[in-house]
Amino acid sequence: MEKKSECEIVQDLLIGYVDDVLNETSKKLVEKHLTECEICQKKLEELKTEVTESEENQKREIDYLKKIRRKSKIKAVLMTIGILIAIFVVWYLRQFVIVQTIASKAEKSLQSNNFYKETRQILSDNKVSVEKTYYKDGKAKTVWEIYSDEEIETNYIKYSSKDAEESITIIPSENKVNIETGEFVKIMNKEWNLKNASYLYNGGITGTIAKLGTAFRMSIHTDTRQIGREYYVITNRFENDKMWETWIDKDTGLTLKTINRNSVRNFIEGTDIVKEERDLIQEYQYKFDIVTDEDVKVPDLTNYEKE
Repeated sequence: MEKKSECEIVQDLLIGYVDDVLNETSKKLVEKHLTECEICQKKLEELKTEVTESEENQKREIDYLKKIRRKSKIKAVLMTIGILIAIFVVWYLRQFVIVQTIASKAEKSLQSNNFYKETRQILSDNKVSVEKTYYKDGKAKTVWEIYSDEEIETNYIKYSSKDAEESITIIPSENKVNIETGEFVKIMNKEWNLKNASYLYNGGITGTIAKLGTAFRMSIHTDTRQIGREYYVITNRFENDKMWETWIDKDTGLTLKTINRNSVRNFIEGTDIVKEERDLIQEYQYKFDIVTDEDVKVPDLTNYEKE
């Protein structure tokens, strides 16, 4: 077996020399030989060039893989955001369609020229407030009564006409009649006010902005409690304690019930001690095509004291 020459030995050690992994003896041997041998010096330079190119190639590959990984992460994030946006859009469109449907049905219901509404509210002294609204062909009558086990007390009866500058209020208990006139009365005698209807929008049942806001702000689901048919239950999704709740009739789009939980407090006189805490609940009933001309006819006011 031929003995390796010194050049061959050194060239075998050059890779370890470049990587700086040789022991001290081998390192000194290589360095001493390199000072005397141009061939091995050239081999060293070639090896350094190859190592440098290899490192640069590896760096490029690593950078490329990092870029691919970064793009993949961005793509995954964008896809996730896209899916979430799509889910939100589908959910929001569903909400908006429900709101739009409610508004359209309410508007259609309130176009009726023969409309009756009854509002009931339990009072704290075992009495029930009942407000009855009759509307027919531009004429309206509103009756406010207090029901108890003992009696039915009529607080007032109000007669109005669409866009008229006059309204007549009769107070039966005092045998008085109050006739109001003026521009404000004319405003209050707009058709929507005369019908005294309850619907989803405080500012009117039309208006895209109101509908868009309601679709986002309100939580809407259906239920069948108490009335035996489906209706919408609407709450404020941003209200954690859900103190406010509204029921909407699916057929008419009009409000069936409003609940303000724990909103009524009565105190022991002269103290801050609560003796009663209860919900404020208003229930609404609607009927169509039952109001007669007699229901909205102003009675003879001769025997009333005028104010």
